[in-house]
Amino acid sequence: MTQNVAEPREVIDDALQLLSRFSTRIGRGWRDPDGLLDLVDNALYEIEGDLHDLGERSRKEFLSVPALIREDVGPFPLYEASAFVHASVHLVADTWGQGVSESSQYVFSGLVTRAIATMREIAVLLEHGYSSAATSRWRTLSEILVVARVIRLGDRHTASRYQHHRWIVLAGDRAKSRDFEWDGHLPTPEIMKKRLVRRFGADYGGLYGWAARVTARRLGTSRPTWRDLQKLANVGEHASRVLQAHHAVHGADSFGLLGSVDLTSGQFHAGASPHQVIPVAADSTRLFRQTVSALFEICAKYSTARKPQVIQGIVEAHLFNLEQQLMWRVLEQDHHARERYIKTMNKLWDEVRATGVAADSKSAS
Repeated sequence: MTQNVAEPREVIDDALQLLSRFSTRIGRGWRDPDGLLDLVDNALYEIEGDLHDLGERSRKEFLSVPALIREDVGPFPLYEASAFVHASVHLVADTWGQGVSESSQYVFSGLVTRAIATMREIAVLLEHGYSSAATSRWRTLSEILVVARVIRLGDRHTASRYQHHRWIVLAGDRAKSRDFEWDGHLPTPEIMKKRLVRRFGADYGGLYGWAARVTARRLGTSRPTWRDLQKLANVGEHASRVLQAHHAVHGADSFGLLGSVDLTSGQFHAGASPHQVIPVAADSTRLFRQTVSALFEICAKYSTARKPQVIQGIVEAHLFNLEQQLMWRVLEQDHHARERYIKTMNKLWDEVRATGVAADSKSAS
């Protein structure tokens, strides 16, 4: 750890001592049952400097965490992945060709940019040891993947339906909040909703109405739910991480308490821990790769331009390599994961050998 940065235990010990002394002082001076808040408020200014100093030391402690995590688990290349994809968006922005609609290009650029921003948020949280919080942002990335894959399965007009569906969502939000003020230069969301439903059909007014034609054609339902979209997107491999993210997001979820427990010490903590940093980073890189690939396909399915194809191939190969590097590090650090990997590979080799024996027997006969 760098010099002039307090050890975590020292900071929390000083905070405990400061609060203990202050509470004792307030307790001795408290006489009026209704005057506690006034008493505390009048006395707080006397320890204001100590409180600011404590906050500054805690900030330095927080800023020192990345160095400790890198020392413990090594660097993870999420920033590299984000920067590389960000550059790819700029390179292909004007090269898709006339076959790709403006709506498709808009959705591609917008969702890729949001995916990059989410990936960087995950990187910042992991770098500081907040893997539970990073998992909650992982959930957002997984939802972008679902949307991207469903749009990819649609026709030329699906991206336009998705782009305009924000008016349906906004009208619904205003109905729930009962806040109908509108300062925009366009017609109100309620008027826009009526126009869009008249244009695209009654099913368009649903929460996921932009995907109604896709689900009607592929699943036989024109009133899609989020589960329907997940089914179409084929994201079952991420189900366990999505559930974990669900628990991490909701404060009313008692299972979310596990995010406050250090699995090494078993103690509750409100700070950083290197536990699960690399596994979440690996899963995030895989999810990011799949999301970027699906987003490219929204436009690529209508384009024969060579440059976007080349850029897409480079990006996918690079992200796959980063993903594999992280997965090997998971296997190095987690003996349970290593055992599962070896067991899976042995099973695979047994199946390959069995297939080979069967083929040899058939040839001999």
